[in-house]
Amino acid sequence: MTSGPFSRFFWAAVIGSTGDWVSVFALLILADRIGSQEGILVALMARVFPGLVLGGLVGVISDRMDRRKLVVFADVGRGAIVPLLVFVDSLPALVAVTLILEMLSLLGQTPRAAMVPRLVRPENLVGANSMMLAAAYGTIPVGSLLLLILAGFPDISLGGLVPAGNEGLVLAFGVDALTFFASGLLIATLPRIESPLVAEQPANGVDLKSTWKDFVDGFKLFITDPSIRRVIIAMTTALFGGGTIIVLGPEFAENVLSADVAGFYAIITMLGIGALGGLVSVSWYEDRIFHRDLAFGIATTTAGVGLSAAAMVTTVPGAAAWMTVMGFGAGSAYLMGLTHLHEYVGDEMRGRVLATLFALMRIGLFVAMAVAVPLVDVFRGVDVWRLNDPTRVVLFLGGLTMLVAGAGVLWALRSTLRSPTLGSDAQNIIAAANRARRRQSGRPHKREEEDKP
Repeated sequence: MTSGPFSRFFWAAVIGSTGDWVSVFALLILADRIGSQEGILVALMARVFPGLVLGGLVGVISDRMDRRKLVVFADVGRGAIVPLLVFVDSLPALVAVTLILEMLSLLGQTPRAAMVPRLVRPENLVGANSMMLAAAYGTIPVGSLLLLILAGFPDISLGGLVPAGNEGLVLAFGVDALTFFASGLLIATLPRIESPLVAEQPANGVDLKSTWKDFVDGFKLFITDPSIRRVIIAMTTALFGGGTIIVLGPEFAENVLSADVAGFYAIITMLGIGALGGLVSVSWYEDRIFHRDLAFGIATTTAGVGLSAAAMVTTVPGAAAWMTVMGFGAGSAYLMGLTHLHEYVGDEMRGRVLATLFALMRIGLFVAMAVAVPLVDVFRGVDVWRLNDPTRVVLFLGGLTMLVAGAGVLWALRSTLRSPTLGSDAQNIIAAANRARRRQSGRPHKREEEDKP
């Protein structure tokens, strides 16, 4: 975090992610002003479409070009395009700008993730991934707070060029552009990072035949390799289920639990603390968790249990407690799933696999955000035990979706669950915990050999 290429890479991610969340929140405000609920739905769909169509192509590009340059191009491009949003005053214009921004975001996200294993030693991969995930999602409240602060400044009309109603977003999109430029500048200082396939590129241009073969090979790997397929599908399904809390969280806290704004932020804060706890715990015992995909399945199931239970409580402390469980499971699951793919997939295929993952996850998240509110109307009138409110029902089903995704992975790995080595893995983790506890207490500890099962 303090020096070297990974340090610059990490702080670029922190700055860029902060700008990304400012952009997301400001975009939703703009979409609501232009078209209310329909505008928000259109904006979300515009963010889904590029991933659905271009995800595979982005993966091929990431494996065929200098990944550092791709990230720089994406960040600088977003910095140049995002200020155009202040001049948007119609849904077609909103869709056009959003599509461009989302394509650039996809172009940067995949090579950025594929670069991580090249910037750290293998034994530090879990810790590095946990830091990158913290940078990506721990900046959500920072982005929200920054947007709130900027909204307090006087409106800017640029001499009447800004459409009426958009004056309050000029500073937000301007600062957003600066964060993208700063991120791109930091990434530009990194060494050249490219996959082994770059050496196969012809010196006089792009070999379309090889590019198409790369695309087909990436798709075949996703379809035929069960270890890759189940993790990607489970992560997408789980994010689809968990995405319901993003849209329905405020309504659940205010109308179902009768909480004020402080109550809602308490619930969300505990969700973040749980996620941070999951990242720290998994990073602490990374060298003892040999079955990353199995740990991913257990953590995903835990996250589903937490969200489903939170949907049925009647108090803010109860909801906060179960959201902590959800956060712990979600943070651990994301870290284990991503690390499994980093370790399992070779560098020459990593871009295509991660592009598939990110494209499907974005689709799952934004589709969940788009359908959550309409589903509330569908379940209006349902009254089954604690599920006496449609918001409860949708959140419960979201948690159930996550639980099923995790259970599906565990079922596929049932032979591993019966393996005699699994017990040894658990004993290794317990032994590591005992050693850590002795070190913290200052007591002299036994030799490593004495702690082994």
